Amino acid sequence: MSAVDRCVTIVSHTFGHLRIYSLTPPKYQRYRVILIEPYESIPHYLSLKIAFRAFKYLYKPLEANIELRIRSSRFKNIAPLKLAYSVYPLSLFALPFFLANYEPNWQGLVAYIDYSGDEASIYSSAIVVRRGSRLGTQKPTAFVVIVNDPWNKLTDKRDVDTLFKLVWRFTITTLKSYLKNVMIPDSLQTPRRKFTVLVRLLPKRETEYLEIRVPEAHDVITLKIPVKSPEWSVDDIPSKLREDLLTIVIRPLIQKANYAPRGVLIVGPPGVGKTVTAEAIASALNLRIAEIRPSLYRSMWYGMTEKFLEYTLKTLKRRHDIVVLLDDVDFLLGRHVSVHETHISEITILLRYLQEPQRPLVIMTTNAPELLDAAIIRPGRIDVTVVMGYPDKEMRRVIALKCAKRYGIEIDDSLLDTIVKITRWFTNAEIDALIRLAASKGEGKITEESLAWARQKFNVNERWRKSIQDQLRWFGENFQGILIKYVPKDTEVE
Repeated sequence: MSAVDRCVTIVSHTFGHLRIYSLTPPKYQRYRVILIEPYESIPHYLSLKIAFRAFKYLYKPLEANIELRIRSSRFKNIAPLKLAYSVYPLSLFALPFFLANYEPNWQGLVAYIDYSGDEASIYSSAIVVRRGSRLGTQKPTAFVVIVNDPWNKLTDKRDVDTLFKLVWRFTITTLKSYLKNVMIPDSLQTPRRKFTVLVRLLPKRETEYLEIRVPEAHDVITLKIPVKSPEWSVDDIPSKLREDLLTIVIRPLIQKANYAPRGVLIVGPPGVGKTVTAEAIASALNLRIAEIRPSLYRSMWYGMTEKFLEYTLKTLKRRHDIVVLLDDVDFLLGRHVSVHETHISEITILLRYLQEPQRPLVIMTTNAPELLDAAIIRPGRIDVTVVMGYPDKEMRRVIALKCAKRYGIEIDDSLLDTIVKITRWFTNAEIDALIRLAASKGEGKITEESLAWARQKFNVNERWRKSIQDQLRWFGENFQGILIKYVPKDTEVE
């Protein structure tokens, strides 16, 4: 039996697809509900669950303005007409309860709005008013609105005022057009919104966890491996590096070629974009990133570190929708300098896993490749090594432009030339920090003066940076295996 069937229907009008119901709530017969549906909504269990969660804030209203965020991956697969059914229980039970128990002289307005398109679309709305009283533009109003907001468009409190005006005018205009015997105000002026429950239906967050269940004695231990979508693309890495990565790594993997590499090691000093490059590879492959950190699987109990790591890698082996990232793998010291048997076992387990031909792509990053166990980075386990140095002038210009765009800051060619000039031997991260610092000094704008002030706050030892760049060149010249190198010459940096 539907919500309408359990109520006393005084009037039911149908105008094409449009339906208008005049209803009496079963437990609150002093009130009248006028419900408008451009298209008939369809009962669905999820719409009832949404209404129940909203009702909790009407049952015991502790605040005047409440925002409830409900996240689920199911919303995108459910038709709006099914989610719009939530207006029925809210208008026939929840709002009458609130008005009768807390504010008997108020009126109520409830609606379901779909915001998945360019504009907000009202799929159902209802007015709750005390029987015999007139809808008033000066009457305090309780507003309950459910908004399907998959693109997170409601970012400002003023958006709620806009939705309130939209729903009120839609409701009053519809009633004026089709019903002549309802006490409707002549003006479209919006009444006073005194109480609001905003329910936002949002997609599930992109950063999720891959749960790994490890049996232990009579219990089960759950490990959570973070999984996220990449935030960077191949356009964010140096052009001199991009083509080699596309040819050697990305295109063969996209083509699912048997000869495609299964592992990549990215080497470079802190801040030059090693993790950015790893995410760019994942983005080009249209894959998400599962990051393994020692803190997730290492244990103080004897034998548990190896067990946790075995189960983690066993689970990841079956996943081909992800890239496995081991960021800052300096902890994988060579076995000849390891002093604990657990650490030796840890490396042995990883070596065996990297030998698996059907595993997903593994990307490692490190600041100190000389510390790694040599057996890890041989072809067949880690096929390709990428060496990244400090950015040259061309790349610093690209980084500065992208940072300014990300923060909504305008910089002209003259300022851009200044940034490139004063950021010799800066890392990518330091250029980003310089842009933010200069914008802070200029109160949202960047000027020559704010750039000069921001540059004075940085201490960069150019001689030390040159020495690190020389070490990277030496590493590249002596490395045994497949190498992709982006280590600009000193003249290109300066």
